Amino acid sequence: LVFQTFGQHGRELITSELALRILSILSEEEFLPNMDRTSLNNTLNQLLIKVVPMENLNGRKLVEAGDLCERRNGRGVDLNRNWSVDWGKKEKDYDPYEENPGNGPFSEPETQIMRKLALSFEPHVWVNVHSGMEALFMPYDHKNTTPDGAPSLKMRALVTALNHRHFRDRCMIGSGGGSVGYLAHGTATDYIYDVAKVPMAFTFEIYGNESASSKDCFRMFNPTDQHTFKRVLNDWSAAFFTIFKLVPRQLGEANSERESAKWVSIDDYLDGYLMGRRNRYGKKMEVFDLGLQEIRSYFRLFMLSCVILLFMFCSRISKSKLQRP
Repeated sequence: LVFQTFGQHGRELITSELALRILSILSEEEFLPNMDRTSLNNTLNQLLIKVVPMENLNGRKLVEAGDLCERRNGRGVDLNRNWSVDWGKKEKDYDPYEENPGNGPFSEPETQIMRKLALSFEPHVWVNVHSGMEALFMPYDHKNTTPDGAPSLKMRALVTALNHRHFRDRCMIGSGGGSVGYLAHGTATDYIYDVAKVPMAFTFEIYGNESASSKDCFRMFNPTDQHTFKRVLNDWSAAFFTIFKLVPRQLGEANSERESAKWVSIDDYLDGYLMGRRNRYGKKMEVFDLGLQEIRSYFRLFMLSCVILLFMFCSRISKSKLQRP
């Protein structure tokens, strides 16, 4: 199971173009050079792929309306700072315009939807696609380390192979927090790896123009000539299809590791439960208040069901009396 998400930041238009290119290849509207269709079909028969081509629709609309540097959603929140792992922590170089984390974890409808999709789909591989540089990042974003153990080694082996095969070793590899030059708190990939327990979670940065002015966001995050545009889409599409080929080899081990990782403490469960309820009701509520709220809701449903059943029963009796000779 592979989950890919694109367009989390409005100004990174090239990411959604890559999503559309991958979908076109999967639907056989386009083809990669030197691609063996039979081999590819055999590989795809072993996979289930979910693609979110544009996560931040309202942010994209702002960019298309002329605000070319906008990365946030329509409510002014950075969706890649709105997840719960290490949420709200601010570094010395924190920019409130660029990195507004929202009023609380999962305060935004986009992150709520993405969390539900990820938890229900239970992928083995997660890839969050961005632009601004060329990189193949692993967890973590909020600290200058990568995870310990076999999962980290598998992730590093995969991105190293991709970097060598498709990008001539020019992409940066490592943890996002350790490689990009700053720590990011409340990111999607850290949540997906640490909380959702997805065995392989990545953030890919597919393009960046280092010579562009910091005020020229379109050139900084998106290719502006046809040759570069095609190269980016071809190279990264091919990289994703390499992932599709390699993933089935990982599934057996990943499944067994994942089942053991699914057990969570009651404290973690309650934290997630209370967080969801807090966002649902719009204010922080104590456990007792939440219990009363749930009891009231269930009692109302019970009373409504009783009234409906009583009405149906009385109607049936009345109808039977009218039908007597």
